[in-house]
Amino acid sequence: MDTGSPRSRPHEQECERELVRLLVEHGATDLERLIILQDKGWNDTTTELHFRKQRHTSDTCSPKLNLIWFKRMKILFREIDSNVDVVSFTQDLVFLDLGCSPGGFSSYILENNPNAIGTGVSLPVEEGGHEFLLESDYLTRFHLLSANLTYFELGPHCNDTVELHRLPMYMSVPVFDLVLLDGHQLRTQTTSVPWDRDRLLISQVIIGLKSVRQGGTLVVKLPLPHRHIAARIIFLLRILSNELVGWKPLCMHANRGQFYAVAKGVGEGKSGGNLQNYVEKLGLLWSALTFGGEDNVGRAMVPEDLDFIISMNDLRDHHLEWLLEYGKAFWKVQANAMERFYLKKGIY
Repeated sequence: MDTGSPRSRPHEQECERELVRLLVEHGATDLERLIILQDKGWNDTTTELHFRKQRHTSDTCSPKLNLIWFKRMKILFREIDSNVDVVSFTQDLVFLDLGCSPGGFSSYILENNPNAIGTGVSLPVEEGGHEFLLESDYLTRFHLLSANLTYFELGPHCNDTVELHRLPMYMSVPVFDLVLLDGHQLRTQTTSVPWDRDRLLISQVIIGLKSVRQGGTLVVKLPLPHRHIAARIIFLLRILSNELVGWKPLCMHANRGQFYAVAKGVGEGKSGGNLQNYVEKLGLLWSALTFGGEDNVGRAMVPEDLDFIISMNDLRDHHLEWLLEYGKAFWKVQANAMERFYLKKGIY
């Protein structure tokens, strides 16, 4: 069953089970309900066939379906913006959209703010990426870069056999008012390894923190907060910004295990002065994920990799109530959506 995150690796499973147990003990009733529903889904043939069909449809996306996807993503971003106030419609706005194709997020911004200017990065179509469908009226205010986000040089480079590219200067300096991190690992990608989903997330976070101006806004698609990687990234956004909110859309993918964290006033939080230090440590992690492991060809992330942000022990001992309060609305949305899905399919 596809609930938005692949099955965790063994070490992650142990780490996340403990976090879930503590959250439930402290009153995360919707998370408990969600875990029970997910377990039911993993063992139900009807549910698995449904999500397998969805994956096949996504992987064989026709031009017609890609246009539908574009329109739905535009509606999805409208829902996010309506609820957590991301986009100014009147002030000048310079934004960066990572994983931008087919272009729904950028289209929404450019349509509603005539002073907005955008840059987007998307996997080339010939490498398995989606077609970019931004309306022609907005193309003069938008620059598209076709590139694989995981092959920008974002940390110490210690393996000349991997062809990397320098991050463009305009993404290396903090000039963007708004940065959207919405890239996800595509099954259609022609060149990928199992740990690329980790590399993609860390690559986006590095680029986001490098490119957002002080006081700007980051919008980051993440797994739900009971996932150990997401919990630490959320905590980092919290301490770097002066306001952290979030939204799990209802209009699309409500039964998936993802949401959008929104950090406002980046660089102005209690640890905002340490932003560059965190970027450097994330760069070291990027190098480990890219060049570490057996045969120096990269490896998957393990829970200890993010201890420089906060250890799981510290998170559980001192910040559990905050994490529970932050995540409870997202767990409820997914649990409710899964219940509706099961009732519709007659699984109960």
